[in-house]
Amino acid sequence: MISLHLTRWLLGYARFSVVGGSHERFLNNCARSGIYLWDITGGKDGGACVAVQSYRALRPCARRANAKLKVRERHGFPFATKGIRKRRGILAGAVLFMVIVQLLSLHVWSIEVAGNSSIPTEQIEAELVRLGVTPGTLKSKVQPQMLQQKLMLEFPQIGWLSVNTRGCSAQVQLQEKVDRPLIVGSQGETVCNIKAARTGQIVSMNVFTGTAQVSKGDAVVEGQLLISCVVEDKLGYMSLRHAAGKIIAETSRSLTTEVDLKRAEVNPTGKTLTRRCLYLFGARVPLTFAGKPEGEYRAEGVHTDLKLMNAVLPLGFYEEKWTEEKSRQITLTKDQAIAEAKRLMEQKKKEELKDAKILSVSEDTQFTDSRLIYAIKVKCEENIAQESEILIK
Repeated sequence: MISLHLTRWLLGYARFSVVGGSHERFLNNCARSGIYLWDITGGKDGGACVAVQSYRALRPCARRANAKLKVRERHGFPFATKGIRKRRGILAGAVLFMVIVQLLSLHVWSIEVAGNSSIPTEQIEAELVRLGVTPGTLKSKVQPQMLQQKLMLEFPQIGWLSVNTRGCSAQVQLQEKVDRPLIVGSQGETVCNIKAARTGQIVSMNVFTGTAQVSKGDAVVEGQLLISCVVEDKLGYMSLRHAAGKIIAETSRSLTTEVDLKRAEVNPTGKTLTRRCLYLFGARVPLTFAGKPEGEYRAEGVHTDLKLMNAVLPLGFYEEKWTEEKSRQITLTKDQAIAEAKRLMEQKKKEELKDAKILSVSEDTQFTDSRLIYAIKVKCEENIAQESEILIK
């Protein structure tokens, strides 16, 4: 029923009245001529509805019935657009708009990446650009299977990935791999010895599992066996275990760092330039007509995508800030070089001796024509127990 009303409205129809003559004869003439009427009413102003294209055929039927026809109402698309049809510019614009929309719907205008946590979105988008998927790419050229394979090869930390085109958007859904937790089994499942990670003299020993091969006060070298995985029970039977223990030894460590006495120092001058542009359907529209500045500048850019109902629109803004910098050659004094070397050495000590107890430190400073070599010898106490797994077939 709805389709019938919609068809009548699209084709257009008119409601008319039959004035004078014989109404019954008029209706009979219409039936003989095959003219379809609906909503027929009787009475003095009786009439009916008829399709626009059939209205002219009613006149001979009315003349044979000595009646006249009078149009009361006009309905449908042809009458609703009667005024617009006279304005060809509006019709041409409507047709052009439909063509443009159809052409735009064949392209990908936004790229959405979801599910990533450790992998930056910018890296995935850059890889998609390298593979040829950018705003404005034809959807027919997007090959999901190929993209899935190449993205997973490029990012091994991805466990699952899918690429789909929905509307004018390319959606990349992924799930990163979860590192398998270290499963510590019962004794005997993993067999390993404890060896010395460094050369030193043992200060204290705590053997949790296994058979100790050294004693407190012994001097050991790197790689020497400290705790054996072979354990003998009270009955004299041997078994292999997962050796474990804490061996604290006094060790000596040497750390070295170097500082260049001559270097280039870069400082901002305070002069900045901001450039903005609009990205619309993959095209870049400049909003600031300043050109790229000449000289030494440091550029920082921020791209902002516009969203509607969590959907990325093919519209975005890009703003880049250029900061002028001046570089000059400077020469560090001995005191400045030593202070810089000590600062770097403190960072190195935190990284390499973070679990060690420092007992004493001796320094050695050597200057060349262009460099400072700063070295220290550290005596410390640290845990030198290192697991060495034994593979048994």
